[in-house]
Amino acid sequence: MRFIAWMAIFIFLGLLAGPALAGNYTSSAHGNSTYGVSRSSMSGYSTGNCAHCHEMHASVGGAEPAPASGAPSAFTLFADNFNSSSTAGSYQESDDFCFYCHSSSGTAQQVTNYDYSRIFGCATGGVASIMDAFNQSHQHDLHDVYLFAKNKFSWFGDSHNPCDACHNPHLARRNWSTPSDPTLTAISRPSDHESLWGDDTGSERMSYYSYQAPYCSGTSYEPGGSGAGDGSDMPNYVTYCQDCHYNFSSYAPTGLNNTPRDIDWTSTGDKHGGRDMDGALSIKAPYGSSGGYVLSCTDCHEPHGSSNVYLIRRRVNGGDVSIGTGTKDLGYLCRRCHKDDADFTGNSSYVNRWEYVHHLSASGDPPYSESGCGSCHGMPWGPINCFDCHYHGAVDPKGTGRITF
Repeated sequence: MRFIAWMAIFIFLGLLAGPALAGNYTSSAHGNSTYGVSRSSMSGYSTGNCAHCHEMHASVGGAEPAPASGAPSAFTLFADNFNSSSTAGSYQESDDFCFYCHSSSGTAQQVTNYDYSRIFGCATGGVASIMDAFNQSHQHDLHDVYLFAKNKFSWFGDSHNPCDACHNPHLARRNWSTPSDPTLTAISRPSDHESLWGDDTGSERMSYYSYQAPYCSGTSYEPGGSGAGDGSDMPNYVTYCQDCHYNFSSYAPTGLNNTPRDIDWTSTGDKHGGRDMDGALSIKAPYGSSGGYVLSCTDCHEPHGSSNVYLIRRRVNGGDVSIGTGTKDLGYLCRRCHKDDADFTGNSSYVNRWEYVHHLSASGDPPYSESGCGSCHGMPWGPINCFDCHYHGAVDPKGTGRITF
């Protein structure tokens, strides 16, 4: 009986150089026998074998980092899981266990992962790995994710990796191989870590709402420009992201580097969510002027990091976007879906100018009179920073009482 028990432990940890265990793990990106985990220093072990990440005795052949404080690393991983003192934007491989492979220069394995804009939005160029994505100028701060997950989700403990909050490494699938197939999802809801999210129909897909995917390229839709349908069978990122981003302040612990705004996508929240519009809507294809659409978080945002402020994607609704913190920079994002003065007049010199929408009846919905300009624009008159009025949870500070996002 003792021999059988020990053999069961060895097989479970994948220390035998045979095929990996059957079941959900072998269907995952890490457990796949063709392109799964394959640490370069582990010769003789099959691709997808558990031993490429887990080592029962903490070290194989003395080639791996020594155990911390004389004890094995958490979950018998070959290196420490996460350095909670690491600094966002300057992450090193040793700061996060996942970076040993998900890096273009990983010492265990090099895994190519392009950003959302490229895989699902038809962008070109961009970062080529997860570590590179997190080292852009704007990113999800892994320290903040770690602290928040520990504070809110009972299954997440001190030894967990912040990547675990959004991904179950034993279930996550390789979604980039066929972007239009939602069953190849890489995500698990933080509140339901043991299940994939988006692989089932119903509430796990964006079709649960009134949703229209943006263009990818030309008149083909995201995800990936497959041209099949309207893209509404993509994972329901609204429900997924709001596991953390709804009522955030009720769970936010002390010690966060950044405290994001609560995001309310219900019928009483933001207009890009379920709330009805006011008056008319000056909108571009593929959206209709009657409105009523609920946007996916990934229609505008990257999940890991971006060169744009607030993780804004570098390609939105079929066009490239560069967003900084300048006075009118946000307008370059808005005009990917909303009509600016250039669209109303046909004058290309009016790109990212918004007089029609805010002041002129040709837009169908001008909320402000063109008088007393200084009360809003200051003296001398000049453009107002878009971020003054437009952000998640914003109410018009100029007195109309409208929700302005």
